[in-house]
Amino acid sequence: MNKDDLLKLLEELNFPKDQFYILSSGCLVFYNLRDMANDLDLCITENLFEQIKNKYDLNTEKKNKYGFYKLSDDIEVVVDSDEDFIDQFDLKDGYQVQKLSIIRDFKVKRGLPKDLVDVKKIDDYLNDKSLDM
Repeated sequence: MNKDDLLKLLEELNFPKDQFYILSSGCLVFYNLRDMANDLDLCITENLFEQIKNKYDLNTEKKNKYGFYKLSDDIEVVVDSDEDFIDQFDLKDGYQVQKLSIIRDFKVKRGLPKDLVDVKKIDDYLNDKSLDM
């Protein structure tokens, strides 16, 4: 999915923008560090989870081993406490997206070849951004 596809999915969900942030490859698309994302992963507040759990029939059987609930073939959500939700994101194109430093740390720890490519792109982006200041 490209950025337009992700934006369309977000519009269709119609979740309050202050109740979620974009994770993973979708986040990298918003930072223009990737052209495509495999799916849309969101971190949502406990409050939003309570609002949507019946609509999407979210129960423990729909939760994978990483704690994500599958809303559709293209969308998964993970729930975060309201306290942990704060200071995890930046704003890009009007949406909250996970901070690159957090993504970078995760990818360094996981260490897959594709992660190392992303780490290089993130480092270059952050270095360029610091030069602009």
